[in-house]
Amino acid sequence: MKQRRVAIIVLNYNNAADTVECLKSINQLTYDNYHTIVVDNHSTDDSISVLQREYPSLDLIASSINGGYAYGNNLAIKRARQEEYDYVCILNNDVIVEPDFLSQLVTYGNEHPEAGVIGPRICEYEDDSLIESAGSTVDLNYGKVTRLFHKENEEVVQGRIIPCDYIGGACMLVSMEVINQVGYIPEDYFLFYEENEWCLKIKQAGYDVVCVADAKVIHKGSASINKVSGLSEYFMYRNLVIFIRRNGTLMNKLIFYPYIALFSLKSGMTKADGWRFSRYFWDGITNKNKYQNLRG
Repeated sequence: MKQRRVAIIVLNYNNAADTVECLKSINQLTYDNYHTIVVDNHSTDDSISVLQREYPSLDLIASSINGGYAYGNNLAIKRARQEEYDYVCILNNDVIVEPDFLSQLVTYGNEHPEAGVIGPRICEYEDDSLIESAGSTVDLNYGKVTRLFHKENEEVVQGRIIPCDYIGGACMLVSMEVINQVGYIPEDYFLFYEENEWCLKIKQAGYDVVCVADAKVIHKGSASINKVSGLSEYFMYRNLVIFIRRNGTLMNKLIFYPYIALFSLKSGMTKADGWRFSRYFWDGITNKNKYQNLRG
C-alpha cells in the first residue's frame, strides 16, 4: 500500500534553538512520505534568519501577526488542505520525536478510519521513561483536566490503545477527511484549550480520539510560553471559562459557575494576590484578552 502523504506542522515563536532540535529529530523518521512546514508566529527575535541558515530549503511560512497557537497552525493546515495531503501532524517545536512515531500513528489511522485524532505517548524530557500524558480526560462540570498515566513509567502503556477526550497539542495526527468535515482548530483561545475543543467537536462528529501508546515523543514543555511572565497562568484559567461557556451543557454550567465563584472567593481570601483568579475568570466570561497586544 502506498504511504499516505503527511504534512508535519511545527510552530515557532522566538525559539529557533528548540525548533532546530525538533527538525533534526524529524529528519530521522523511518516514514518517508512526509513534508515539514514550519510556521513562524511573528517572532520578534532572529528566529527566521536562524532557521533559514540551518535549513536553507526549509518550507517556512512567516506569519504577519502572532495570532496564537491555532491561528499559526491553521495557516499550514490550510496549505496542506490545498495541496491535498492525507494527514496533518501538528507538532510543538519543543518536541523530540522517536524515528518510528509517525509510522505507528499513520498505520493505526489507515487501519482505523473511525479514529479522528491520534496521538502518541508523550514522555518527559528530564526522564523520558516517565509519561507526561497518554491522552487526557475532561470533566465539564468542574473543568478538571486529567492527564492519563501522568508520571507513570512508560512500560505500563506498552501495546495499548487508549481512548480519551483529547490529545495534547504537543503532538496530534488528524486526517484531512476529518478536517474537511469538522473544520480548523478554533482560534478563539490564543493559547490553551483550543485542542480540547477541536477534539470535542471531532468526537461529536462521530470519530474516536485515541492515544497509540507504542508511538513516542519527548516534550520539553512550554519554552516559548514561559518567555512572557504570567502568560501561561492567565490563559489557562481564562480559557477554561471560555471552553465551558462554548461547549458545556446547561447542567455543566449550573455546576461550573458556582464552583469557580467559590474558587475565586477562597483564593482571594487565602492567597497572595488571590483575586487575580477572579479577573482571569471575568475575562473568560466577557471574552476579553489581557494580552491582546501579542497579536501585533
